[in-house]
Amino acid sequence: MASGLGDINWTLRKAPRIAWFLASQALLRSLDQKMARQPREVELADAVEREAPHGDVDAVLATMDAFSRRRRWLMSMGPDKGAVVTAAMQDPSIRNVLEIGTYCGYSALLVARHLSRRGGRLVTLEISRRNSAVARRVIAHAGLEEVAEVRNEVLAKSIDAFHAPFDLILLDHWKGEYLTDIKRLESAALLRPGTVVIADNVGFFRVPDYLDYVRHGGHYDSRYVSGTVEYNPQLPDGVEISTYRGWRGAAIR
Repeated sequence: MASGLGDINWTLRKAPRIAWFLASQALLRSLDQKMARQPREVELADAVEREAPHGDVDAVLATMDAFSRRRRWLMSMGPDKGAVVTAAMQDPSIRNVLEIGTYCGYSALLVARHLSRRGGRLVTLEISRRNSAVARRVIAHAGLEEVAEVRNEVLAKSIDAFHAPFDLILLDHWKGEYLTDIKRLESAALLRPGTVVIADNVGFFRVPDYLDYVRHGGHYDSRYVSGTVEYNPQLPDGVEISTYRGWRGAAIR
């Protein structure tokens, strides 16, 4: 997830649930430091490399799920909402995929395992240097490093490097950037008619500007799929699945 003063201001104005989430994450980091523990993401990568057979994607995902449920909570997408991504990847025409918000690489694995069978490619962007390194380790252990490229970048800094429209886009980064980044992609002609955009956490974190745009802006056919917050069945959440119709807007860079 991205951060910065602009994000903090957006959080305080628009999304008190994100403020709560950030406070909880800060508490977890503080407890880790006081207990002299490794960051939970690094500990996850160690567990994956130790416990899952190399090249076994199912085993890597299962290890990540077990780690998050039984050891230390992680904000990976998880199998509940991950099923939405897996269903979308059944379309054999999806070959060029962009993910914004890699975290530890869970959803990247869900995508890359299908792309590997059809000669496709995933570029996944992660703002955290540490999490980028963790995701590379996880993806490499799953044997998918030739398919999924992890970049320690944000979209605004990397968009000029993309030259072909994406077939599928996953949004799972800072929620206040969802609308801005989808407009950036539109303006750069990186969406084509039929591009599928999956936005995670829109049920829990409440992103009304983004949802209003994809539901009522006239450029997408959009629907909501309910689920729960990562590894927490008591907290309702969901993803928005939007199919691009085609449109050109003002440039946002």
